[in-house]
Amino acid sequence: MEFKFDFDKDRLEKLKVLKDNGYMPYGERYEVLHSTIKIRENFEKLNGVDTKVAGRVISRRDHGKLKFMDIADESGTIQIYITESDLDERSAFLLHYLDVGDIIGAAGQIIRTKTGEISIHAKNLTLLSKSLLALPPRWYGLEDTEKRYRKRYLDFALNPESREKIIKGSRMLATIRDFLQKKGFIEVTVPLLHPIAGGTNAKPFITHYNSLDRDFYLKIASELYLKRMLVGGFERIFDISKNLRNEGIDTKHNPEFIAMELYQAYGDLGDMMVITEELIKAVALAVNKAHITEFGGNMIDFSKFYVKTMEDSVKDALKETSHAVLIEKAKKIDGKVNTYGDAINTLFGEYVEKKLIQPTFITRFPVEVSPLAKSMEDDKRFVYRFELYIGGMEIANAFSELNDPIEQIARFNEEARRKERGIDETQEFDKDFIEALGYGMPPAGGLGIGLDRLQMLITNAKSIKEVIAFPQLRTLEDEK
Repeated sequence: MEFKFDFDKDRLEKLKVLKDNGYMPYGERYEVLHSTIKIRENFEKLNGVDTKVAGRVISRRDHGKLKFMDIADESGTIQIYITESDLDERSAFLLHYLDVGDIIGAAGQIIRTKTGEISIHAKNLTLLSKSLLALPPRWYGLEDTEKRYRKRYLDFALNPESREKIIKGSRMLATIRDFLQKKGFIEVTVPLLHPIAGGTNAKPFITHYNSLDRDFYLKIASELYLKRMLVGGFERIFDISKNLRNEGIDTKHNPEFIAMELYQAYGDLGDMMVITEELIKAVALAVNKAHITEFGGNMIDFSKFYVKTMEDSVKDALKETSHAVLIEKAKKIDGKVNTYGDAINTLFGEYVEKKLIQPTFITRFPVEVSPLAKSMEDDKRFVYRFELYIGGMEIANAFSELNDPIEQIARFNEEARRKERGIDETQEFDKDFIEALGYGMPPAGGLGIGLDRLQMLITNAKSIKEVIAFPQLRTLEDEK
């Protein structure tokens, strides 16, 4: 079947005229001399200088012989000031066939108009890409959020605020890599296809590997492979890559997301706490030039990090210290709860998590929900683990890593028993990982950070979809 598309008829007619007159409506390389932001930031030095800019026409105004266009590049917008008599012959002809949405190049002098507007007084216009569909009105990208995500390219074209969130995410990643490399960490990669889904409690996506004729799991975490590298003699390593988890979609969750995991041999949870605090402060300062950032109507102060145990935070929130009472309260939320550790974890999620606005390390996690972390010497019911919460969201997760293979087997066996009781999100037994531990893994600290959520914080995004260029969406049929 032949594929067809209904483009705008008027624009198709203009396209034909331009082609018939020897114009290239989809031009080639164009030498841009200045971005719009550089012109604005350095206008006093550039005033009167000849330049070449390029971008999408986002508005056009005709005032007799004077014509004005606003074009947008990645960094911002600038006005193109046009007097037809100043244009060369080909540019003057082209001018009458340009539409809002077209991508053009403009060569001319940097000026300030009588009204004070920094502009390019154009002497030459070049068509770089003819738009065959009219851009939607400005409100489209601001009010109809669902269409914004489905037509993400239009959202970026119309809304510099949307582009800025992605640009800040790039700066964040660059800052993290620079920070870790200066501390002696090296970046490594791990497989995306895993024979066993391990490294965290999450539901995996399953795919079939035809050549091997067996099912594999898409990566839910990098942990077990990075620990194998510790066994192999690497001492400071990190991985930044996508995790894929077959779970829900909401303002804080997307089935694929970027995570950073690092491991430091001969380190522990204390080292991870220091690195986490320093790293997030560095990101906030590099991206927003300040330690204070607005998020969700609150001012987040990254200059101060708080520490509290999970148990204390629950007891303080509920004004209750009795273990039996806390277990009964948790059972009303989740009938599968049957241990004190499960109760504390359940009550924390219900009553505490969303209230942790300022940066807060929650420490001393129950062993039931931490099968890969080292037990605490003073109370084996708890482990050396923290999660960092900011803006009511979990941002980071860290352990003093369990490196005892006998204890790890016991933990995996307990996970299997939990699964039999109907607790689905449990670790699978990874025999190869146990074998690796058997050769000896050094004591280590490990840290994971959800980078999409961190990007939400530093860009004041209401939804994780705002910081993902192309987020996963439900189908239109599902939403009807």
